[in-house]
Amino acid sequence: MPPGTDATPRRPDPTAERILEAARATFARSGFDGATTRAIAREAGVNVATLAYHFGGKEGLYTAAIERMYAELLALPLPELHGTPRDRVSAVARLAWRFAQEHRVDIRLLARHRLEHDRLPEPVRERWTPALVAGALRVVAALGLPPHRDPRLALWTLNHLLARYALADEEELAQIGASQHDLEDHLVDVAVRLLLSPPPDAGGVATE
Repeated sequence: MPPGTDATPRRPDPTAERILEAARATFARSGFDGATTRAIAREAGVNVATLAYHFGGKEGLYTAAIERMYAELLALPLPELHGTPRDRVSAVARLAWRFAQEHRVDIRLLARHRLEHDRLPEPVRERWTPALVAGALRVVAALGLPPHRDPRLALWTLNHLLARYALADEEELAQIGASQHDLEDHLVDVAVRLLLSPPPDAGGVATE
């Protein structure tokens, strides 16, 4: 993300970071209604007053926990893009997969919220989703792909696949005879097909 107005970036407060990590895990496990500030404070090794000082209460902490992943995603630097269109799409897809795996707790938190409330949290819908769509479109432009279709539906599909696959555990994968590496290769293949194959009525051959 663009740097802030300060010339020197602020260092994260270690206590606030510890509280936030505990909150992400607790909200992902118990949801907003099931989590308590007392339980989060206990897991973070602080008292409730310290939690309130940093985040103002459970609502502020919940918002901060949700927004952390989106801020990190939008700040994620692109890898070097070279080679064929397939090579470039593959590089970005693998980067996105690694990010999803590293943020399984955040993905579980959002999935729980959607199941419990039938929609994404308000900050996500109003602020982060538009920013994420705009960022994804900039990435697609940087890939230099053939401009034969609007990529937003393909990107939405990939987003949902990444989120669902990131939540798969080893027992689930064993039932379908797959590994984490198989998932990554499959997602890359799906990304290539979605972003490089021409639409059904366009004819022609995909550029790879």
